[in-house]
Amino acid sequence: MPSIPHHQSRRIPFAQAAVAALAVTIALGHAQAQQLYRWVDDNGEVQYTDKIPPSQADKARARISEEGVQVEEVPPAPTEEEIQKAAEQERQKAEEAKRLAAQKAADERLLRTHKTIDDLELARNGKIAAVEAVIQMKRDGVRAETSRLLKLNDKIAQLKKDGKPVSDALQKEVDEAVVSIRNGYAEVVENEYRKQAIRNEFREIVARYRKLKRLPEPDESNEPVTSELRLSILVACKNAAQCNKYWERANDYVRSHSNVKTEVAGPGLLIGFAQDEREDRSLTLSWTQTAPNKPVHLYLDVQCKNRLTASLYCMNPTIPEIRDGFHSSLVRADDPQMRP
Repeated sequence: MPSIPHHQSRRIPFAQAAVAALAVTIALGHAQAQQLYRWVDDNGEVQYTDKIPPSQADKARARISEEGVQVEEVPPAPTEEEIQKAAEQERQKAEEAKRLAAQKAADERLLRTHKTIDDLELARNGKIAAVEAVIQMKRDGVRAETSRLLKLNDKIAQLKKDGKPVSDALQKEVDEAVVSIRNGYAEVVENEYRKQAIRNEFREIVARYRKLKRLPEPDESNEPVTSELRLSILVACKNAAQCNKYWERANDYVRSHSNVKTEVAGPGLLIGFAQDEREDRSLTLSWTQTAPNKPVHLYLDVQCKNRLTASLYCMNPTIPEIRDGFHSSLVRADDPQMRP
């Protein structure tokens, strides 16, 4: 192998070093050329700098290449309001995911538990029957309390007839009986609303079931559907003026179907009595309100007792008419609008 001349052995490393230095210089120049930023200052003026001032670090900016082409865009730092908004959106997203998961689980449970629409209707009827049993129990309690009130009133009438004073204790018993009767009917009304809530709940469940099963919608053209509780023997009122007007009309209605001479009246309570050759009847009108912020309801309860069989079923054919006519006798189309 030929030897390299002594003078050439020094020039080659120098040339290589020069080339390397030039490459580094070009690379550095290229890197510096790329570090050009375009941003807008607080005065709305566009600035071009190789560095972003620390005070402007939260501003939006774009990095420009040596050819003047935008190669990167950095959005502005989010504001506190934007951070809170993003957090709220994440919360809502998580809540929606949780709701969808719960709905899916409920749908699976619904399909697993009930095989047909008849199963759902059977479950609904069972729940309503349980509430009706509670209502009947409350009405039976009211019947017993009414009997006690009548005896107390007879005792007071006898004392007055004999010219004797009515003791505070006796009057207190009467007042307590009146309150007990009204409370009993308030619970009856609450349970009537529970029955309606069950109907509404199962109406939604059945609709969901039909959708999941892809069943056709039922024909309800002949059966009006309402989500509100509507009873002919129950009237709600909005304000004192309306309630007092309805109460006057309700008193007149009860007295038109009972014997005024034998009626029993108390605060928010009127009990009228009627009879025929087969049965004794009582018409009890109560003013019910479970709390000051709850609506007032006027409730009419008609109870019967057969003299021969002691049956509590009302046999007189006028009873359905009395029940059905109560609401319309209080709420009239020609009443002026009463604002709450």
